Amino acid sequence: MTKMYRYSGFGLGIDSEVEFPELPPGDGEPDVVIRIGTVPHTSGIPSIDEEFAFNTLAGAFHIRGGREIIIDPLPDVAPGALNVILLGRMMAFLLRQRGWLPLHASVVVINGQAILFLGPSGGGKSTTAAAFHARGHLVIADDVGAVRVVNEKCIVGPAWSRLRLPDDSRELVDGLGLHGKFQLDKHSYDLTRGKLRRLFPVHRIYYLVFGREIRTEVVPPVVATTLLSKHSFTRHAKLGNEAMAAHLGDCASVASVTSVYRLERAKSLDTLAGVVSLVEKEASFHGS
Repeated sequence: MTKMYRYSGFGLGIDSEVEFPELPPGDGEPDVVIRIGTVPHTSGIPSIDEEFAFNTLAGAFHIRGGREIIIDPLPDVAPGALNVILLGRMMAFLLRQRGWLPLHASVVVINGQAILFLGPSGGGKSTTAAAFHARGHLVIADDVGAVRVVNEKCIVGPAWSRLRLPDDSRELVDGLGLHGKFQLDKHSYDLTRGKLRRLFPVHRIYYLVFGREIRTEVVPPVVATTLLSKHSFTRHAKLGNEAMAAHLGDCASVASVTSVYRLERAKSLDTLAGVVSLVEKEASFHGS
């Protein structure tokens, strides 16, 4: 019998044939099972509850029913690549099947409410989250921020308390007693906050851009819907009609109940203290 490892992540219990030292241990019945098997190389259109994906660094994946991920890894899969891709894009696909809108975002919690930082790869999401962590705020997601609307309120599910930072952002966590591990293309830091199972209300979503000064600007709901769709883990060109309609409906629903802002700052790390202070002030919070 194949050994299964039990973890907790993304607010779910996970049983896996693949070891994930990044995740805290789990208990109880699993919500998701990850196993190794054979996955056909198909260009099938993703549906509401089934999706095939292939990654040139890791292999083929079959995600189905919001409960199972089958992995067909490449024989020479790069060290750490399988874990990074599984706990990023593939879990995002699974969360979509479970009714969540998986955004490409980092998420921090201040006084019990969640703030999302949305943007493309290299847009400063993890770096921004690191600055909030250094100020004493909780980080609950670093890459996949999964949101949904329940009873006219937007909520976010926690992914994990971990950050993956590029070389030029590591100084933000220096001196905090964290031990980084190089994984694929970044340094991974366990923030040692334990299991995260509870859901958090979303207070604001900030779309990050680089510019000349620190400032924010409200984004109208129609534009916000487009931004949320663009910066989600959704393969727009491949999604079936039913799944695409559900996805766009989710984006519009989130944009209708959540304030979305454009947040501009200069690329220098020296601006991050000002960003943290501005977000705390705008959200009527005070630094801890």
